[in-house]
Amino acid sequence: MCEIDRDKIETISLKLRASTADGGLTIKDRYYHLKKYHSCFVGSEAIDWFIANGFATTRQEGIQLGQQLLDADLVHHVVDEHNFEDRELFYRFRQDDPPHLSPAGPSVASLKQDCSTKFGSAQKRGLLKWHQAFFALRPGDETLYEFRTDLHSTPTKKYPLKEATMKLDRSVKFCLLLTFADIQRSDLRLAFTSDEEQLTWLKAFEKSGAVTGQTEEEVEDRVKNAESIFEFSVKDIDKNEVSLEKYRGFVTLIVNFGKQEPDPEPVIKQFAAGYGVQFDMFSKINVNGANALPLYKYLKSRLKGTLGSFIKWNFGKFLCNRDGKPVKRYAPSVQPLDIAKDIEALF
Repeated sequence: MCEIDRDKIETISLKLRASTADGGLTIKDRYYHLKKYHSCFVGSEAIDWFIANGFATTRQEGIQLGQQLLDADLVHHVVDEHNFEDRELFYRFRQDDPPHLSPAGPSVASLKQDCSTKFGSAQKRGLLKWHQAFFALRPGDETLYEFRTDLHSTPTKKYPLKEATMKLDRSVKFCLLLTFADIQRSDLRLAFTSDEEQLTWLKAFEKSGAVTGQTEEEVEDRVKNAESIFEFSVKDIDKNEVSLEKYRGFVTLIVNFGKQEPDPEPVIKQFAAGYGVQFDMFSKINVNGANALPLYKYLKSRLKGTLGSFIKWNFGKFLCNRDGKPVKRYAPSVQPLDIAKDIEALF
């Protein structure tokens, strides 16, 4: 890690990896349960080598030296399941990894070399149950890395923290909920071991671009007590925060378009410009579920559809009067010209 004497450990690494003719350790292809592991060495043999070459006086010192090689990201266990141990386990130098096994992204060890990197285990909510995962976040980096364990070479997932929203999830002890700007990315719900650990991760997320959002209880209270759409704000197609107060005095028709739209906002904006679109356009959002935009929670709570509050498809429409109050809801199948009279009646 960051406390390692890098020059010293790299010197030992070079001597260890030298050819046997030059006094190095035996590095070769090895087999375990009929599976071949390329260019690796045995942990217990490396400790023998450390002692024989004067780098360690005891086997315990040899283990510590091997662990420093691992922490410096110079070597790793061939399947990333063990720290350095005095056993017949296979280890490999990073530079000897076959191309198809080279890390796709930073390893845990490489991230830990920065002393200010925030890392640790947390319980992550999956589709059906909670499971433990390991997370690492470099200071100022906008990407949170998830690994299966603290030994793995390649992250299993990467989460963009820029413009992500985080909330305290009080349904689970010491839990944070992260919602991402890309609505097609699933939310990340993490449970920590203490309120102190929860707080340190919250601060780390903030430094990497995430913003603190309202809790679900606060959103529900806000929706319940709201008197008009003017109490809400949304992000426009350019990601600028827009208060709906700007529509005070206007009759407003609020329309959603399909979540399956794959393109990012700049591409959508360019496409719409080709058709001469002049109405206001906004960023992608959720209109259903717990993470629905508060504005849509408000609209659906005031006007139910055939499926209750659920919006079933593209082009669900909400008509609001000059006072910002929802007065009528239209199913996706209702054509714009069919509601023209309702709009005119509100002028």
